[in-house]
Amino acid sequence: GSGPSDCAPCAPGSYSALTGRSACSPCPAGWFTAEAGQLECSMCPRGSFTSNIGTSACTSCEDAGPLGSTTEDIASSDASDCQCPGETYMPVADKSCQPCPEGMSCAFGSKEQSIGEVGKAWPVARRGFMTRTSAPLLVFKCLLEEHCPGGSCQDGACSVQTCAAHRDTNAVACGRCVAGAYQSGSECLLCEVGLDSLPLVFVIVSVLVLLSAVTLAINRDMIHQTRWAVGVMVSLACLFAAIQTTSVYLALNMKWMEPLASLMKALSILTFDLSHVKKECSMSIDPVSQQLARQLIPPIFLTYIALVLVVKRRFAPVTHLAPEFLNTAGTILMNFFVSICISVFDPLVCYAHPGVRGYTSMRSDPSVLCFNSREHTAMLVIGIAACVLTPLPFLSTAIFAVWKYPRYVAMHDIAFMKAFRFLFFRFEPSAYFFGVALLLRNLLICLVPVMIRNDAAAQILAAAALMIVWIVSQCLLRPWRNSAANTLDGAMSGCILLVLVCGAVGGAYTASEITTQATSVFVLVAFLSMWFVLIAWNLFKQLSKSDVYDMLICHNKAGGAAQAKLIKLLVAEQGGQRVFLDSDELQQLDNLLDTVKAKVRNLVVYLTHETLTRPWCAGEVVTAMKTGKRITVVLTPSFMAPTSEQLEMVDAYLEVGGADLLVQYGIAVGDVRDSYAQLVAAQGCVHIRVERDPTNTRHFQHLVDRLIQKQTKSAAVPDAASPGCLVISADPCDAEAAAAACILISRAKPSVASFLKEGVSFLSDHMDMGIVGHCLAITVARALVVILSTDTLSSRHQLEIIAHVKGLNEKDHGPVAIPVNVDFSPPSTHYYSRVLPQIWPEVSEAEVQQIGSFFRTISYPYSTHASDQVLQVQATAIFGRIPLGATSAILSKTNAVTSSTSASSSSDAGAMTTSGISVKSGADDTSSERLQSI
Repeated sequence: GSGPSDCAPCAPGSYSALTGRSACSPCPAGWFTAEAGQLECSMCPRGSFTSNIGTSACTSCEDAGPLGSTTEDIASSDASDCQCPGETYMPVADKSCQPCPEGMSCAFGSKEQSIGEVGKAWPVARRGFMTRTSAPLLVFKCLLEEHCPGGSCQDGACSVQTCAAHRDTNAVACGRCVAGAYQSGSECLLCEVGLDSLPLVFVIVSVLVLLSAVTLAINRDMIHQTRWAVGVMVSLACLFAAIQTTSVYLALNMKWMEPLASLMKALSILTFDLSHVKKECSMSIDPVSQQLARQLIPPIFLTYIALVLVVKRRFAPVTHLAPEFLNTAGTILMNFFVSICISVFDPLVCYAHPGVRGYTSMRSDPSVLCFNSREHTAMLVIGIAACVLTPLPFLSTAIFAVWKYPRYVAMHDIAFMKAFRFLFFRFEPSAYFFGVALLLRNLLICLVPVMIRNDAAAQILAAAALMIVWIVSQCLLRPWRNSAANTLDGAMSGCILLVLVCGAVGGAYTASEITTQATSVFVLVAFLSMWFVLIAWNLFKQLSKSDVYDMLICHNKAGGAAQAKLIKLLVAEQGGQRVFLDSDELQQLDNLLDTVKAKVRNLVVYLTHETLTRPWCAGEVVTAMKTGKRITVVLTPSFMAPTSEQLEMVDAYLEVGGADLLVQYGIAVGDVRDSYAQLVAAQGCVHIRVERDPTNTRHFQHLVDRLIQKQTKSAAVPDAASPGCLVISADPCDAEAAAAACILISRAKPSVASFLKEGVSFLSDHMDMGIVGHCLAITVARALVVILSTDTLSSRHQLEIIAHVKGLNEKDHGPVAIPVNVDFSPPSTHYYSRVLPQIWPEVSEAEVQQIGSFFRTISYPYSTHASDQVLQVQATAIFGRIPLGATSAILSKTNAVTSSTSASSSSDAGAMTTSGISVKSGADDTSSERLQSI
């Protein structure tokens, strides 16, 4: 017969879990073995597949699918699984995955050719954006999110809802209501026959009556007006000027929160916006006609004023038509100057749509594309003509009157003073020019949304700067005739500024670099002399400090954030040393290299997979090398030293843009090459090699002892689980998950000591107990924290723990299960049917359901890369799920479990089963005895 010498290793593409078998098993589809003699097959990673059995390599989606495509899960077995990833799509003209258009959402597998097909995924507009049927990928941004609900994709099927109810789906950005509907706030409502024309009629009649009253009142002889009456008129003028200024904010690229949103909408009527009077229900008017009607309002007002004065003269022959007309017209134009300017500049106040075409829409009517439609061209011509006919002549006349004021006063020209009462009467004689200053301020504020269109932060800064300059000027000059009016004007200007601040706080606005620089220059020039001494003193104190930190840990957040944070914690506990981490010392990021130079004694380079590719780590290493700092290098198993070729091309070895970033700080590529070569060769530094990834408490404690050069005895084995304790489970092969669990344990001990006398147990500290021992420990625990990490889905240990605790909970037994998300993404349905059985072949259907139920449970975040303050808040939320109370019920449950375990261990069946977890009898006798001894 054949002997062991006749055995041959299984060929690539096959495997045998047992030696001495007569044949090898081929790898199933989606699995492979690249080398001969493998005991098990490996899953095809994301972005690859194999549709055949017995393959030695997976086919990349880049080779078989669209360029840039990937698979939704691991272990894919068909080329059709290669689709464009989320937030990308495949255009018709380009068979490669392209970024999802701005303003759209792309589910996995989105294709342009699938648009409109049932059950297919395609790019859909996000909330606040819309597309039209004629151009489904041309995205328009809606002025208000409520106008455009957007589309949605679920389970690969997409649906589209372009515009809100009663909005015209053919209009750009859903900017109009359909025929027979009118604008009401952010909604379009249907008109009511015979009633909706009444508001327009009421407004017209009310305006004509008010205009007649103003014409008669403001031309009264000044001799008959008391000081208090003047004060009332001046105060009303201040109030109206403040309201007018606030109405400018409607044109800014800002989203207002309630109740400011309703206030701003109400103020829009002052800009001759007729939407409040349901004009759509009274007449069918297009945007061009509406713009023309708005520009005709001032001339109509002036004509009506002239008619009123003519009628007045018939009853009062002493009426002086020219001076009274100039005074009345000037008063109206002065008070409505902001409204007139906003109306004139309206076609130039646009906001940008996403995309490279550069489309913009009018803020007042988003359905009109700026500089790209006949409607806008016509409206622009109307606005220019109106500007030439109304605001420019009025401003020019006011400037001329101010220029001539001293001369006419010297000439005792009372007719001039009556004609320009509106310009001079409200102000002190020494501040006769302040009326023009007020007009210029209003003009500049109106120009803010015209000159700065899409940068909301720049608009806010510009408007705020104008208001600050105005407030300072008003406080210095105190121009109003009435002292109370000066106080009122200052207070109102401050309130206007606060309204602007409230609008800024309500939205997330990011200023451009140019805006920031311009503002910084303005502030520095204005306040440099005031702050020079304080800044110099702070800089002196900052630079004079040295060696504040005993250790700085240079690490890669993606692969070592939790480990670095745990090392910092243990170094502080065992060595009493201060450790610097950029993840929880964010205020030091800008001065990180200065910190290495002057504030650190020892640089610890914690080398995981990609640590040396980070430009910040490169800068720290170079700085430490050149300044003679003590350097300790921790080499973890995942680290692979850069080859000589990589060191020669170190600019390519670093992250994209890393070399350019370092050059800005005076660090050359050659400096990085030389420092890395010394680091790898242990020249000028100490190497600490970690033979295996630290996955439990003892591993990390031993590593810290070596870091701080502390001679300690062998660490004691942590206490095993006791009834009623808190049990923490993590992937026993994942160092980051283990570190996260250890950090949580360190925060749990002081936080739960008052109500959890039984303590905390980390299962990875007791791997000798085996899975059965772990399941028994969980059975008698008060709560179980399951650390969900990157590799949880491929960790059989974690999957069995999850199935066990869910099985207990379904029977209303066992601990409270608390899922904690460190870096975990839930699986798709494909995982449960194809991947899970490969990882755990004996898994039952009930256990699959239990695992799926657990993964669908809302988990608690635990961001190991965040600051200590954030981690403490997150840990408090996690510990808040631990039930309180006595452990008597748990103790009785322990006795029952122990009896059941003993009976099962001595049974003739030769196997023990614990809530679906089956193992051979005797495999975990030690762990059973340890649990029974509790």
